Amino acid sequence: MAEPQLIAGVPAPMAHLSWLIGSWLGVGVGGEASGKPFQFAQEIQIGCDGREFLTHVSRSWLLDAAGNRIKPTAVEFGIWRATENNGAILQLTHSYGYSETLTGSVEVTGINTAVITGARLQLHTIRIMRPDDTATYRGSERIIGLVDGRLLWRLDTLTTSEQPAAHVSATLTKLVDHE
Repeated sequence: MAEPQLIAGVPAPMAHLSWLIGSWLGVGVGGEASGKPFQFAQEIQIGCDGREFLTHVSRSWLLDAAGNRIKPTAVEFGIWRATENNGAILQLTHSYGYSETLTGSVEVTGINTAVITGARLQLHTIRIMRPDDTATYRGSERIIGLVDGRLLWRLDTLTTSEQPAAHVSATLTKLVDHE
């Protein structure tokens, strides 16, 4: 069996998502729409073991005014898959009790020596599985970008209205791999 062609360390069909790979850590804000603002810390780990998908694990913690972790909040587990024309599918399971499938496309905004240095990914929910005992959630729109080496993202949610409402956003820095 022939070895798959690798681009930026991932199978060629995944190359437009390679900029997501790594361990990311940072701080975000949320709650503005509800009038109860909060700050949180987040760690995201996205990896590839050579197969044509990326793994996704996200953990976050509520912070106090001094920036200290108070308690764990959300956890997400997921799989990223590539589609044609720089497309992406993200399948997520959330600690809040629901799972969703999001789809969108990547716009590469910078590339240097075959490495993506700038990108923007816009995703929207196309499917939700939610038990009856979870909070009302009808989907989301997510924007994720690679800007100046940092991962910036914003999540707008659909709950009871027809228009997405700002929910949370964060700026994450890639942790240096010391292997």
